[in-house]
Amino acid sequence: MKETKFIIFDLDGTLIDTLEGIKEGLNLTLKELNINKTYSKEEVKTFIGNGARVLLKKALNREFNEEEYNLYLKNYEKTQYISPLFNHVLNTLISLKNKDYILLINSNKPNEILKKLVKNKFNGLEKDLFIDIKGERKEIKRKPDPTYLNELINKLDLNKENGFYCGDSIVDILAAKNLNLKSIIVSYGYGNKNEIKENKPTYYIDDFKEVEEIVDSYGK
Repeated sequence: MKETKFIIFDLDGTLIDTLEGIKEGLNLTLKELNINKTYSKEEVKTFIGNGARVLLKKALNREFNEEEYNLYLKNYEKTQYISPLFNHVLNTLISLKNKDYILLINSNKPNEILKKLVKNKFNGLEKDLFIDIKGERKEIKRKPDPTYLNELINKLDLNKENGFYCGDSIVDILAAKNLNLKSIIVSYGYGNKNEIKENKPTYYIDDFKEVEEIVDSYGK
């Protein structure tokens, strides 16, 4: 079993500030569905974390059909590229990779949209930084279900004692717990702060660069 430290990252609210893009795509969809409603960023923030289907259902406050869902995905794909990386994300990831830590992305964002956004924002560096980038797919249960990541961790022959899950919400805390990994939660993300504190993540940080300090110091 490899003793390399590894970190699994959430995307929305952790690595990339996608809130504006999600809001724009959602409001465009509502307009095209002739629904007289627009959401603010603070309102949309409460919809994020459990994937696009849950987000759209919360926004519509009803069930939706596949045509409506596909319209939302099309609009979100158009609007998401305005989303910037959070402060210190790129430099910290490069530094972590240079120390031979294993980096992965696991998100509840639809898989194909996730990969396009990551490619756009990391300008090809994602191929060197991350050994696995996966979003929501029909055949895989979304996080906090641990099935896919457990299989991947076993496939990579990694020791969970050396593993961290880094995200911004209760979903990520639960994902870490279900995987028996240490959780690092960023305070600048979209998760409910009271909910996060009540569920006691292993680490709760204000700046992404603290991830490197935590991983470096663990086990010393």
